[in-house]
Amino acid sequence: MKFYQKADGGVLASTREYDIAKTTEIKCGQVVVLTEGLVAAAAANGTTRILGVAAEDHSGAADALNPRSNGTKILVIDAPDAIFRCKAPIMTATGGSATTVTANTLAAFSNDDFNGGYLLLVEKGASSTNTDPIGTIKRITDYSYNSTGTVSTFTVASGATAAEGDKFVVFPPIGFAKGNLSSTRDALVLTATAGIPLKVVGRIEETQEICMMANTHLLGVEE
Repeated sequence: MKFYQKADGGVLASTREYDIAKTTEIKCGQVVVLTEGLVAAAAANGTTRILGVAAEDHSGAADALNPRSNGTKILVIDAPDAIFRCKAPIMTATGGSATTVTANTLAAFSNDDFNGGYLLLVEKGASSTNTDPIGTIKRITDYSYNSTGTVSTFTVASGATAAEGDKFVVFPPIGFAKGNLSSTRDALVLTATAGIPLKVVGRIEETQEICMMANTHLLGVEE
């Protein structure tokens, strides 16, 4: 994740040094927590209050060009109100209608979870008959999940019919705080329905990114 701005619009956020084990590997941009007083990568499905996002690499191995790579300190952007940018999740449609898009890969999110979010068409399937141009964005007015058929249905503004294989960027609604962190702990992925300690607070359509900030933070921000 990359620092974007603070909740009040400020462009500077607190970055401070924290203790880290010499052999711990952390990448710049990873969401991190404190474990027994030491910086560690957040768990993909963790609910632990976050400390922030790493502001530098710490490979955990000696590097002649970077003595901090296996040092005992690491810089972390730790402002509780810091907002970060990351790539938005992408889903592949199974079909749809003039007013719906369906998918079967969203792991049973609850009805209405995505209400108020948006779908952005970014790629068409090999046999797609969808006549919407790439870049079409539609607001999600309703979301439902059919557990029998494991089908997720997004109700959207009327337009062309989505086809199997079409790919959509998913911009979850403001306040959305479900899913998992990616394997690299620097983005949101929609592979689980449990709550996470981060929430969506905005979207950037031009770069297909979402804005996220702490939902629960070690230094504050409790809901």
